[in-house]
Amino acid sequence: MERPSRARTILEFVKIEHALFALPFVLAGMIEGFRERGVPLRPTAEGARLLLLVLVAAVSARTLAMTLNRIVDRGLDARNPRTAGRAIPAGLLSTRAAWALAAVSLVLLVAASALLNPLVLALTPVLALLFFAYPYAKRVTWACHFVLGLAFLCAPAGGFLAVTGSFAGWTRVLPLSLAAMAWVSGFDIIYALLDLPFDRANEVRSVPAVFGEGPARRVAVGLHVLTVLLLAIYARLAGLGWPMYLAVVAIAALLAYEHATVDPSDPVAINKAFFQVNAVVGWVALAGVAAALWLAA
Repeated sequence: MERPSRARTILEFVKIEHALFALPFVLAGMIEGFRERGVPLRPTAEGARLLLLVLVAAVSARTLAMTLNRIVDRGLDARNPRTAGRAIPAGLLSTRAAWALAAVSLVLLVAASALLNPLVLALTPVLALLFFAYPYAKRVTWACHFVLGLAFLCAPAGGFLAVTGSFAGWTRVLPLSLAAMAWVSGFDIIYALLDLPFDRANEVRSVPAVFGEGPARRVAVGLHVLTVLLLAIYARLAGLGWPMYLAVVAIAALLAYEHATVDPSDPVAINKAFFQVNAVVGWVALAGVAAALWLAA
């Protein structure tokens, strides 16, 4: 079988398409940042500069997070039949090359943060620490899913701070940030169902491994109900109109579909729920925000 190219291997390794999960929440945070500053939402050179830097920071952060996770988990991945084909255990990418990729991602993240403003730069180590902590947390506590959630909590907050450079008014994105955290923690629990027997045999801590499939699925449902409630609270507090409430209803339907189709014995069904449904959720929320503000203008 022909070996994939180095570029293809790296793109598959970092799952660059997963940036689609966090990016709409980052952009929604930016919108709230402009609203906090009283800046009209229209194309400007400064807005374009901020958007470019935020995109570089977001993609670099996502690449750093995935790379660190793959490096730390390389031993587990090699023993797990589901993940043995990943780049490092399969010998397609060396650990040294993965560390180099992590270093480049960190440099780009720090550079973009420095060009945004001093506050974002000062908070960058906190984000990097969360990325590094997540793969180790699963070896210690079933609450590891919430460490990943905390990293996603930073998405709307990061977009807001990138624009404002100040904590002033940050509570306007708090419900949105908490919604992102609950959403990601919930679908990470669903994804962990795939490895329940392996995790128990290898002392990997997760909600499914510690509490079982049924309780884990109920916790995930509860977190996604909380996600919908927090999005509705955000819509109310942000003064957004019916398009945002319509988006909340659509997100509730997407999450309900996700839970209805989850089958732990069918990796294809879980991957469909994880990658397809969740890739849409954030963009629906962003569309609701944008449409509500456009109609109110």
